[in-house]
Amino acid sequence: MNKLEVDAYFELLESILTVDDGVLKSSCIFNMNETGHQLNNRPGHVLAEKGSKAVSTVTSTEKGETITVIACCNAEGTFLPPACIMKGKNKKPFEDGMPPGSKLFMSPKSAYITSDLFIEWLKTHFVPRKPAGRVLLLLDGHSTHCNSVEMLEYAKDNDITLLSMPSHTSHYLQALDRTVFKSLKTHFYEQCRLWLKQNPGRHIT
Repeated sequence: MNKLEVDAYFELLESILTVDDGVLKSSCIFNMNETGHQLNNRPGHVLAEKGSKAVSTVTSTEKGETITVIACCNAEGTFLPPACIMKGKNKKPFEDGMPPGSKLFMSPKSAYITSDLFIEWLKTHFVPRKPAGRVLLLLDGHSTHCNSVEMLEYAKDNDITLLSMPSHTSHYLQALDRTVFKSLKTHFYEQCRLWLKQNPGRHIT
């Protein structure tokens, strides 16, 4: 990391938090990020007799489709319902098992976030749930979060201040990466391993 860039980021963050009518409330400070998951399992540790030369476990033979999970919470620790991005057009088969209030975005080309999908998330998922008045939305420096004039104008019109973290710093500064997503991936792939063990020969879809 570049210390000067990180120092400048925190100085800018402090100025945003204390502008105008005092310190921004914790309920108005949001952090958003996304993470990808492959619909297969990652082999974990296997217990075996010391000195064993051949140790096996059940695993998927395919790479598996990728899904993107979008998480957003405020500084009080309150999370918005999750949102997911999946490749395809027909969302109906996937909506039934999703948590209440969650959002599913379908993308014909890939399950990765794009500028258009980020704007759609802002319009249909974030803004309807944001408190009245000015809010701060912290993001990583991915280009899909900050390369659209339409996005910046929409955020301004809805009292949303967007602040991107410096490049190559999210592994230190992005709290969702360091806490929520790490635990999520661990439990997700553990459930994948358990499901494959209970359903040999089947694929996760």
